[in-house]
Amino acid sequence: MEILTGLESRLHHIRSTLLVVLALYVSYRIYQWIYKAYRVRTRFYDIPSLPRHRIWGNLINAGERLKPSLKRHPDYGFEEIWRELGEPGCFLVDLAPVEDRGFLIIAEPQYAEAVVSSTEQFKYSIPKSNTYHALKPVLGAESIITKEGAAWKAMRKRFNPSFQPRHIHSLTGSIVSRVEIFVGRLQSLAKSGIIFKMADYSQDLTTDIISQLTIAQDFNAQSTPEGHGEKSPTGLLTASRRLSEMVYDVGQGVGWHMIDPIRPLKSLFYESIFNHKLTAIVKARIGSTDTTSESKRILQLAVSGLCPNKALIRSCVDQLKSFLFAGQDTTATLIQWMCYEMSKASHSPNHATSLTRLRQEHDVVFGPHPFSALQILSSLATAESESILTTKLPYTTAFIKETLRLHPPAATVRAVPWEATSFSLPFSSHPVSIAGLQIYPSLYLIQRNPNVWGPDAHLFNPGRWLDDAYLAGLPVGAYRPFERGPRNCIGQGLAMLEGMLVLVSVARGFAFEKVGLTGRAVVDGGEKEREVWSAHAVTSVPVDGMVMRVSMSEKANFRP
Repeated sequence: MEILTGLESRLHHIRSTLLVVLALYVSYRIYQWIYKAYRVRTRFYDIPSLPRHRIWGNLINAGERLKPSLKRHPDYGFEEIWRELGEPGCFLVDLAPVEDRGFLIIAEPQYAEAVVSSTEQFKYSIPKSNTYHALKPVLGAESIITKEGAAWKAMRKRFNPSFQPRHIHSLTGSIVSRVEIFVGRLQSLAKSGIIFKMADYSQDLTTDIISQLTIAQDFNAQSTPEGHGEKSPTGLLTASRRLSEMVYDVGQGVGWHMIDPIRPLKSLFYESIFNHKLTAIVKARIGSTDTTSESKRILQLAVSGLCPNKALIRSCVDQLKSFLFAGQDTTATLIQWMCYEMSKASHSPNHATSLTRLRQEHDVVFGPHPFSALQILSSLATAESESILTTKLPYTTAFIKETLRLHPPAATVRAVPWEATSFSLPFSSHPVSIAGLQIYPSLYLIQRNPNVWGPDAHLFNPGRWLDDAYLAGLPVGAYRPFERGPRNCIGQGLAMLEGMLVLVSVARGFAFEKVGLTGRAVVDGGEKEREVWSAHAVTSVPVDGMVMRVSMSEKANFRP
């Protein structure tokens, strides 16, 4: 009996202790909640914002525009707030305590320049935000995208030679061979007339390109059916894409995803597959004594002369994860939007004029055959093909730049340390400290801002890039799809090259038709159909995967 009494006493003591610990933990969390809200709520009143509730800040009035049920990119919500505030150069969105910092949304380039440029206080620009932590399974802990300070600088220096224009153009032949497969797939789709998602085809293409250029590994994404090979449930490509899908969306809000016990287990499963397969590939490539052209691949150049130890292998795996993610995702989105802008030629006189001018330029450079460009470029020496792509196709370059201006696929988020009290932005009245804020230069707002680009900022007009007087009047940093400053996108030259090769290979031979969400006016006077918009899926992507139909162009059907 005494034993039972003693046992009950111990259990009661344990329960009491656990309750005290739980109460202390809850109290601490509540204190943190209040402190975070107070720290943001009592500052930054010099910055334009919607009315801030004493307790909820902008969680309600901004949250209505950012809620996930709208199935749209947060930029659209920010645009509504920006217009309501009178289109200021930047504005505050106070989401504390759900977010431990306020968000400064930037809509004009001069403020974006101040954030991403090197300063005496921040040698390599303001550090990245902790919102990137959610990308760790996709990018790796040692990613060049998330590293800071001297570690980032050393890594960037190691990979810079691999992304120099001369080296990138030396790989044109490899890219051309993958684009040829892409063209063949489109020809099959044109013959069948079936409806498809351009996202699937463009992502397969960019996956084949970036994997071949980085590690000389052909995953055959364009020729492998779903469920087979690296697209099988345990395949590397499946793991990569599932990991991207499971990243928490910015602005997703409070909900089941925060305590879902299955999601992290699935993420760990796919991350293990991804890491295991890439590690095997990296070990094989680093240990290779190959002296052929394959040794010019990005990985081999980056590790040349370095001792192949565990740390190097782990770092290389994370960089490959980063390049595979960025290289396939953002460039695939660019291709989708280029095809969409060409599809509007069927119902928009402005787009019809642009497409005609684009095709005329290709006829002059590559001859009248609609599919001659890739064959000509692959037959030339590197210097000759580089000359054509960089100097002979100004309107093609303008078409791509205008697509990236209106549809930027990615952006950066920075965080000013709380202790950096002297870091301020030059407002018109006086400098305002932004210490403690997360900074989001919204490329969507900056690159569509009529105060920057003029009254036609919302229109697709490649010709603006050929107007020297117009360009001279733009403020510094107005165009920034690859961001600017020391931490700009290392792969921007490769992305432009891929865009050029795709555009010269499809613009004359195909007619693209958007299916649904066309933005087209109804003939009988009904309401205009809604135009396809962007959703947030780590990067900015077309909400429907760019559902299209493709046919052979008149030029392709009736060529002599």
